[in-house]
Parts: sequence; structure tokens; C-alpha cells
Amino acid sequence: MSTTLARNSEVLLQQLASLQLTLNEAGFVTSASSNSPSSLVQSEDLIGKEWVALLRDIDRPATQAAIKAATGQPDTSIRCDVVMELATGSELPLSCWLVSHNGIDVDIAALDLLPEASLRQQLLNAQHAMERDYWSKRRLEARYRRLLDMVSEGFVVVDDASGRILEANPVAASLLVAPDPTLVGKPFPIGLDEKARTTMDRLTREARSVTTTVDGTLKSEAGLELNVAVTYLRQSGEGRLLIRLRDDSESNYNGSEFEPFFGSAPDGILALDGSGIVLSANQAFLEMAGIASPELIEGRRADRWIGRSAVDLNIVLDHSKQESSVKLYSTTLRTETESTVDIELSVTRVGYNGKTKVILYIRDIGRRITPDQSVDDHLPRSIEQITERVGRVPLKELVRESTDVIEALCIEAALKLTSGNRASAAELLGLSRQSLYTKLRRFDLGDAEVDSDD
Repeated sequence: MSTTLARNSEVLLQQLASLQLTLNEAGFVTSASSNSPSSLVQSEDLIGKEWVALLRDIDRPATQAAIKAATGQPDTSIRCDVVMELATGSELPLSCWLVSHNGIDVDIAALDLLPEASLRQQLLNAQHAMERDYWSKRRLEARYRRLLDMVSEGFVVVDDASGRILEANPVAASLLVAPDPTLVGKPFPIGLDEKARTTMDRLTREARSVTTTVDGTLKSEAGLELNVAVTYLRQSGEGRLLIRLRDDSESNYNGSEFEPFFGSAPDGILALDGSGIVLSANQAFLEMAGIASPELIEGRRADRWIGRSAVDLNIVLDHSKQESSVKLYSTTLRTETESTVDIELSVTRVGYNGKTKVILYIRDIGRRITPDQSVDDHLPRSIEQITERVGRVPLKELVRESTDVIEALCIEAALKLTSGNRASAAELLGLSRQSLYTKLRRFDLGDAEVDSDD
């Protein structure tokens, strides 16, 4: 019974084997049959070769011992794992079972382990890659935490869904006067009074709706004046609020010292910090912009109302750094009712508590132009005057003014050449007399009435 079972097992093994060999008494291959899935070895290439010589040096002693054991114990399977060196220079791992039925010849059934070895190598490479990524992230996290501990400003990362703090550096804990050394896990906002919480809620709502950083100022429960910048990030379906906190208490400025001077001024006046954040506004500006109370403007960038875009405010701020002041910069004011007002800006910089503050003087110039008065009546009289208006007037308007100036100068030259004869001047310019009269009235060049003597 045991012999029959052994025979059946041998037949099954031969059916599953990738390579079948028969060795003679001298150890040479007399027959071979290959069914290797890797297709790295051909059976005809093995016939006539010594089997042990085809293996790695390290595997040869064990293989010779297995052959000796198989011939010494007929009908007994002996297993050994070897690696065969191919002529192409590659290696083929094999799991071999050796059996001898007559004590002389040895039959070998070998399984190709290359697919298994390939999978094992892929698994090993994946494990190494995971370890490298893990240690890379650990080093990055260490640098990130070290950087947060070194900076002089507070940083807080808040989970937008739960409203709890995920990351916070020690500076943030000191600014918010947390009772515990760490803020992680606590609900945000923390350490702020009721008014500051309202301001923070407004800033976070605004940050979710834009792709840029939202700035503002608020006061902590300890009385610190904090400059806050909020950025909203969304990654992998999760929202994060990145909040930067800076103590501006030493440079705190609410305009109260200057209130007696500009509180009742007829022109609008804004006090800004160096980055353009509104610190204070007088009543004239609030009325001009249609803002109900100073709390609605303080802590926000002035370009929300000043300028056709953020470029105008950046221009005057940069120019004031170089020249200390800017005079009569023409731009627009955007009111809360979405209307626009033509204004002129004058800017100056003042020192306060070791900090530089920017004061904007805003004058409504819309009233200067009446419905029956054309802007063309106030044209510059030369190209030099036009170039002086660069930065205060849009390019489109400068081009139109330049064209009008050149046209007026040409008409004046034609009238001078013709000694004031408008008919001759019109012919000289290639215009009809009626067109010339229209332009004379437009540019206010002498008496434009039709003269019969012409």
C-alpha cells in the first residue's frame, strides 16, 4: 500500500514539475523534459552535461550528498533546493526531489521557484520603499516641528470638520494663554474674548470662500493685540485651517491719539499698517464708503475699498516707501453698495512706537465735474504733463488724452500757419469746416463760431 502511494505521489510530482531529469551513475543528464514557466532553460541544452557542474559552487556539496542518499535508499524521495547557473548568466532557483528506483540512475523532479522568488523580491522592494518613505516622513516631520518651535510667530492647524486643534507651536500657546502647555485636541478658538471669536468666525468663513490668505486683527482674553492670517486648505476630502498669530501689542495703534486731529476732517482718512491692514478710519471715510461702523473695516486690507484692484494700493504703498509720501494719486473708491467714486489719494508715513504707519488722505473728486462740463476741458497741454500723470490715471485714459493733445497742437499750428483763417486751416488739415469748428469748440481754441468772412 505504501509503495503504491509513493508511486502515485511520484507521478503527481512529475506532472507538476517544471523540469524533469534523469542522471546516470556518473551524474550526467541522460534525459530531460522542461515545462518551466520562466522559459529560461531548454531541456536539450542539459542532455550530456554533468548536473552538479550546472549548479552554484555553494550548492554542489549538498546536491552530491542528496544523489548519494537517493541511490543508497531506492524508492525514497530526497529533497534539496539549488540554484542553477544558466549560460546567459542568469540564475534559476529550483526545488528538487531526487529518487532512484534501481540504485543507479536518479530521477529528478524540479519546481521552478523563479516566479515565487520574483514575488518575494517585489515584496522585499516594496517593504524597503515603505521604510524609506517612513523615515523620510519622520525626518520631514522632525524638521517641520523644529521649524515651528524656532519661529517667533504662533501657528495653529485646525481640523475644519471637528473644529479641534491638530497642531500648535509653543508660541501659539503663549499668545492664547492656554492653561495647558499644549493646545492639541482642544476646540478652537481658545483664549479669545467674545468679540474676537466673532472676528475669527468671520475670517474663517471668508478664508473658505477664497484661495488666498485672509488677514485681520483681534484681541485675546489676556489683552494682547493679535494679527491673524487664515488660510484654508483641502486635501483628500479633508479641510484644514492654517492660522498664523502675531503679537502686535507693542505696535498697537487704534488711531485714538490722532482722533482729535482727523476725526472731524471733511476728507476721508485711513490709518494702515505696513501691509495695508486698516487700523482706524474717520467718520468721513465711513460715510464715503457707506460703512456703518469702524468695526466692519478695522483689521481688513484697505484694497477691499480702495483702488480699481489690489494693484493701486500696492503701488502707493511701495511708492511711499521710496519717497515717504504720495500726492494726488487718482483712483476709485468701491462702496458697500457696489458703486464707485472717483477719488484722489495722498499718502504719508509716520513713525509710532518704533513702527511705521501709513496714513491715507482720501478726497472725493467726483463733484469737480458737472454734467455740462467735459473732462476734455482740462486736458494737459503737453506730452510732459501727460507722462507726469502715469500711475495716477489709467493707461487707457492717458492714451486718449495724448491723442487729444496732439490733435489740439496740430490745429493750433494750422491756424498759426494760415494766420487764423479757419477755412484754410481746415483745408490744410484735410478736415471739413464743420469738423474743424466742432474740434475748436471741444478744445476751446479761440472763437469757434462760423465767420462769413472765412
